[in-house]
Amino acid sequence: MESTAYRCPLCHRTMERNLVLFLRHTDQHVIDQIKKEHPEWVAEDGVCKPCSEYYQGQLNGESPEVNIGPQGRRNRFWMGLVSLGVGWVLAFRIRNQSNPFLTAVLFFPFFAGMLGLFQAREKTCALLAARGLRNMDQGPAPVSDSKIAGHLRRRGQSIFIKSALAALLLTLVTLLM
Repeated sequence: MESTAYRCPLCHRTMERNLVLFLRHTDQHVIDQIKKEHPEWVAEDGVCKPCSEYYQGQLNGESPEVNIGPQGRRNRFWMGLVSLGVGWVLAFRIRNQSNPFLTAVLFFPFFAGMLGLFQAREKTCALLAARGLRNMDQGPAPVSDSKIAGHLRRRGQSIFIKSALAALLLTLVTLLM
């Protein structure tokens, strides 16, 4: 009896064998794109759907320099909005307090909110980038191209810095209200 488990030779995720895509000769452009990054890969080994979509996206002009998929971007966007909402609700509840240390606590929900929104907009998770990983909605996998990994790492650091500066500005505005 044949095993139903399949391990994608590109991202190393394990899945049901019936989820494997075998690329046809008409998909030669996708095959060529995969071979650029994985010269050891053989088309007969198949590929998982997220990997196929990733390489197809590269051919359609989508940047390969992203490390979160559509679901991850949605999650970060909504986390950002909720965190900013919490920050503003707290800001209005404590606005009559004269304790600047209490206002300083607002930095944290503002930071989380801005971090989520920046990550969603730039399609980059700062923490995954720092670890050299990507999650295209199927679980974390390593970024195999060191040049792309370095670019993602720098973008992740930039996102962190922009989030901190925006949160600091929002906190100061709240302090001055």
